[in-house]
Amino acid sequence: MARCGRCALWCPYPKDHDEKKYAGVCMWFQHRLHDNEVYESRECSEFMEAIPGWTPQELLDYKIKRDDLGKAHREALRSKRLAYVGITLSILGLLWSLVEAV
Repeated sequence: MARCGRCALWCPYPKDHDEKKYAGVCMWFQHRLHDNEVYESRECSEFMEAIPGWTPQELLDYKIKRDDLGKAHREALRSKRLAYVGITLSILGLLWSLVEAV
């Protein structure tokens, strides 16, 4: 269970913020919560433990880069597999043409 107030992507509003209705904002989903909703248990697949000494903006940038790096890695693996399939088909085609020529 996730609690927004404990998430690294939760950015509390400053105490002198003009609008006292909300406690802060989730930097990932861009939703604001009231004071009594901040520490409620909820399902959130994007929950991330806070790293001490980092601001929510630095943690958001880190999460974006980490997620993009993961996507790039999966794309590279997919491209590598596709290249192997292409090489295999090329070799099979060459062998087929050599067998027909004999």
